[in-house]
Amino acid sequence: MSRRRWWLIGGGTAVVIAAVAGVLIWQAASRPATAEEAATAYLRALESGDAAAVEATGIPVASTALDAFADAAELIEDAEVSAVDENDDGSTTADVAFNLGGEERTAQLTLSNDDGRWTVDSSALGTTTATATIGAFVGIGDATFPVGEGVGLLPAGYTVSAAPASLLDGESTVLVLPGEPADVALEVALRPEATDAAQKQLDAHLDACTAPAKATPEGCGIRIPWGTEFRAVTEMRFRIEQAPVVTLTATGFSADGGVLVATVTGTGQDGAERTTTYRTDSWSVRGDIAFTADGLELTAW
Repeated sequence: MSRRRWWLIGGGTAVVIAAVAGVLIWQAASRPATAEEAATAYLRALESGDAAAVEATGIPVASTALDAFADAAELIEDAEVSAVDENDDGSTTADVAFNLGGEERTAQLTLSNDDGRWTVDSSALGTTTATATIGAFVGIGDATFPVGEGVGLLPAGYTVSAAPASLLDGESTVLVLPGEPADVALEVALRPEATDAAQKQLDAHLDACTAPAKATPEGCGIRIPWGTEFRAVTEMRFRIEQAPVVTLTATGFSADGGVLVATVTGTGQDGAERTTTYRTDSWSVRGDIAFTADGLELTAW
């Protein structure tokens, strides 16, 4: 092999080694060298409102909490580390101060050292529990959370809305502080769109209810007094002249004012073939309603 080729190979290897070494040096230099520096980096990330910067500090936090933080209504300001103490288990506690909600706040952050990297643990999160008069979910921006369950959120001020926002109206605000619980209660009202969505879903349900059948379908509000005229039924056919109109409550629905025509074919009480048409001008349906994170579900009785 020529000297020139050896030189090219050796030179290329040297470039690769130098590049790898540069990356390792940069990674080592970019990591906070002390617990105080790590705590400060975390506070600066919170001040920036940049969810990616917070995640880069290494704190264990759910993706939904990061999504909520990206839509925070208020961020901490003037944050600083006032003291750092080592603990017997090898962790470190940092006393911090910051402004949020127009007041100066204090908190303690616990940091641990993993393979030479100091990171803030879950003590930096606050636990928020929401209640709502209607619905099973609340939202912060595009992130949704179940009602009644504690959720770890990053320190900030948040606007919490009823979910799904397209169907429910109601919001409140909450300040989340490190290591502290925070409750938020929402008074929720039904939007007109909720009734429209329920009516559309009920109409689809009633279309299925009125398919040809050999027996009266359940959960459809259909009752036909064929027993006095028929010994046996071979087919029922239905025609919706007017669908029942939905009215919603927080947990249920009623639908009234429907007009339904049913044609029943079978064997009459006298043993002869028989066809009879029944009509009701007061067709009604009742049932439950449940709101999901992005819609609603009706359950007809």
